[in-house]
Formats: sequence, C-alpha cells, structure tokens
Amino acid sequence: MHLWRHAFERYLRETLGESLQLVWTNNRRLMISFNQKKRPPVLRLHESFATAEQGLKDDLVRFLRHGKRIPDSVREFVNRIPLISREDGGTLRTQGKNYDLRKIYGKLNKVYFGNRLEGKITWGRRAFAGQKRSITFGSYFSIRRLIRIHPVLDTELVPSFYLESVVHHEMVHEYLDAVEGYGRKRGEVHSPHFKELERRFQYFELAAAWEKRHLAKLLRYSPQLKK
Repeated sequence: MHLWRHAFERYLRETLGESLQLVWTNNRRLMISFNQKKRPPVLRLHESFATAEQGLKDDLVRFLRHGKRIPDSVREFVNRIPLISREDGGTLRTQGKNYDLRKIYGKLNKVYFGNRLEGKITWGRRAFAGQKRSITFGSYFSIRRLIRIHPVLDTELVPSFYLESVVHHEMVHEYLDAVEGYGRKRGEVHSPHFKELERRFQYFELAAAWEKRHLAKLLRYSPQLKK
C-alpha cells in the first residue's frame, strides 16, 4: 500500500471513527457515499480523492462529519475527475487517430525512466461537454497505475512534442509513486523534486510556450469532440 494512501486512510479513521469501513471505488456516478447508520459505518470514495491535496481532504472530512452542503472545493474536484469507470471494462485505447500512446509511453520510458515503469496508458473515452476555462489534459491513477490522456490531444492541432510533454508529466507522477514511493504531503503534489524531473524532458520549455499560445484554441475545440 502506498504511503500517502495509507496516511489518508489513517486520517479518515482518526476523524470519522476507528471502525470506519473504507471502500475505494471507480464509480463515476456516485463518487462519495457515506452510510453512518451501518455498523461499522461505510464510506465509499472515488479513488481520485486519495491523490488530492491535503486542503481538499480536510474539506471533504468536514463535510462528512457535519453533513452540510458539499464544499465548492470538493464539488470542483469531483467535476474534474476523469470519466474512467468499470463500464470501460478495463479496455485500454492506446491507438488514436493521430497518435499511438503505447509507442509514446515506451519511448519516454526508455529515454527518461530507464524502462523501470510498468504502468498503463489510455485515451479518454470522450471529451468534456460545455465551455471550459481549463482542461485536464492528463491524469495519473495510482491505484490502477493508469495514465489517462484527454482525447483533444489526438488532433491535428497538437504537435507530438506537446503530447509527449503531457505524457511525460504523468509518467513523473508514476515514477515518484511506483519507484521512489513518494508520499504526497501538503502542497507537494508538484514538489521541487517533481519539477526537477519534469524539466528533464527535452522539449519542456517549447511545450510550455506552445500551450500558452494555443490553449484557448484547444478549449474551443474540446466541446466538439464526441465519444
């Protein structure tokens, strides 16, 4: 069990009761379910919460303890959770229209991580609907050792070096989690060590500059994508 997940589970039991039964899920329809009437109480929680920053975990616990309106921070976090569910059947979609994520992962694994990573990667099943001010281009799910890439990046608008920069970013998360056992502390989701590793990507500066120039175009393009 990863250290940061173990610490979060301990924190939940310290604040909600030592008898708490915690069930990690990947249910995209019901991401938080807390049955306090059961003995022991049962908390079903989407696995993404295990990777959240400490401040959001504190907000979540306050909500679970007092049962009032869901905090905006928790609501926004839930809205950003990528749509991965058991309905996906565990199928990985690595070959896109323009890019093959398996080949990109293999190339980056060899060049930057000494082929030490053994995770999985997939394109997301569909884009987010509606106008957005931001897009989560990539996500790493530690429990499943899975990287998910937003399908908007599988378009003619996106150069290969930018897509590789997004995949590399998520692979740094995987590396720190799987190889170094890196625990996430308050404010350390993207720690100085993380940023040091991220900047080793050959085209880091070029990718950052490209995103700054083209993000607005990607935001407009994203709602047009279909499942």
